[in-house]
Amino acid sequence: MADSSDRGDKPVARLLFKPRQKAKPVEPANEAAEDTAPPSEQPPPEKPPLDQLRAFLANQNHLFTCGGSIPIVERPETTQPRRAPTRGRPSNPPTVDEPRTSEPITIRWDVAGTDGETAQRGNPCDKIALPLAPGSENDIQRLLDGTQPATFGRGREDVYDETYRKALKMDTTAFCSTFDPYSLGIVDTIAQVLLPSIVDSSTHRSVRAELYKLNLYTSPSGKFKKHVDTPRSPSQFGSLVVCLPLEHEGGQLKVRHEGREITYDWSTSSTKPDFATIRWAAFYSDCEHEILEVTSGHRLTLTYNLYAVRGTGRLTGVSQTLDITHLPLYQAVSNTLSEDPFGGKGGTLGFWCSHAYAFNDPIETPLPDTLKGVDAAIWEVFQKLNLNPTVSAVIELDDQWHWLENWADLEPYKSDVEAHKLWELAVPTKQVAGKEFGVFIEQYYQELPEGLRLNEIFTSWGRYLGEKTQWLTTPASQSELQIAYAAYGNQASAETIYSHCAILVDFPAEEEAA
Repeated sequence: MADSSDRGDKPVARLLFKPRQKAKPVEPANEAAEDTAPPSEQPPPEKPPLDQLRAFLANQNHLFTCGGSIPIVERPETTQPRRAPTRGRPSNPPTVDEPRTSEPITIRWDVAGTDGETAQRGNPCDKIALPLAPGSENDIQRLLDGTQPATFGRGREDVYDETYRKALKMDTTAFCSTFDPYSLGIVDTIAQVLLPSIVDSSTHRSVRAELYKLNLYTSPSGKFKKHVDTPRSPSQFGSLVVCLPLEHEGGQLKVRHEGREITYDWSTSSTKPDFATIRWAAFYSDCEHEILEVTSGHRLTLTYNLYAVRGTGRLTGVSQTLDITHLPLYQAVSNTLSEDPFGGKGGTLGFWCSHAYAFNDPIETPLPDTLKGVDAAIWEVFQKLNLNPTVSAVIELDDQWHWLENWADLEPYKSDVEAHKLWELAVPTKQVAGKEFGVFIEQYYQELPEGLRLNEIFTSWGRYLGEKTQWLTTPASQSELQIAYAAYGNQASAETIYSHCAILVDFPAEEEAA
């Protein structure tokens, strides 16, 4: 796939999705042809509606990154006064169809004195304008002098290791920039692409972009090996990386999620016609990414942390334009669920979330506000269809399963009608959905057979999903600590159970609904 820089001077947002396969045209058949056609040419039987929806979801590329470019244009001096900004919006904002452009970007930073403190006299700060003016290429050295070696997180420690990451950094306390991702429409695009929302929704979502670092990857061998960022808050859902125009080769940004990889190549030279261009990419926090070695020049980026916040649906004066009913996903789900998939007998429809979420934070659990990509889209579709979806932590019983089987055969519990009924009707699903988020810790040890004790834990924390639960997807690889309890064998030990995040829709039986 070509990088966004290959698309000319117009700013573009690259949406990453698997192209749907075009259906082959079906030739009209007559009865005689059907009678004489050999068995091998007969069309395959039509799949059940839920299987068709599963196949549709499986063929969708779970949206995890988007990117684009914005040309820098020197605006001529004018004697006419500019219109004053209103409510934080940029002066003279472009119309919806007008290409976004940016003025040259200025970076200012503190100049440290010989004693290590910020200079208090003379020239306390320095600045640089990008793209660099002809003949001022050496000015970048002043910016390099104001940076420090960049570290990276390993567990709870900040580690400096040039074999893993070789880069320079500047903290936000030491610099400022005229670059504004809001007025340039980048935050709008991220809000619409990575946080889908529907028109007239009662809970619109907005994005807050918080400047985090200035980074320089210089030749030779500036790099950052593959890693996954740690969210700094439960409401953080991703990162925005903005590459400013500075000559360099290499330093490609590779973003990976669930076996797919997208490469952003921002290499550029002053001889290229699109050199004066800002390039950017946004991606989710659970994406693995790396920066390949810079082979020449300097790769200069600004990094922002992205947070999901409640808002009015308007960020910089540009209304959100995404209507969930226009998405193929909406049509596929609405067509499948136009009739009760359980035939009025009751059941639960489940969708395993494809992204990782910090959903068990004891203080703040902003779900469903921070659902991402296809997870957010399926939630909005269920909401639009008035299906009353819920987001739950769901555990799958693996090692605990044999204990439950043993419990079902133990006396005197076997004679317990209610317990046996629970076993036969609910437990065979091997799945329990939590009543609320947060890690569940067993408060005290109960002298009960292990299976019955686990059953007490599960029913205290959540509810067994019914035998008729139908899943549209498979669980992602990421999981969260959910249940902790004490186990006693030859010696005491702490046992843990992990959960995955899922969206559930309950279809009541006709007699229950009545």
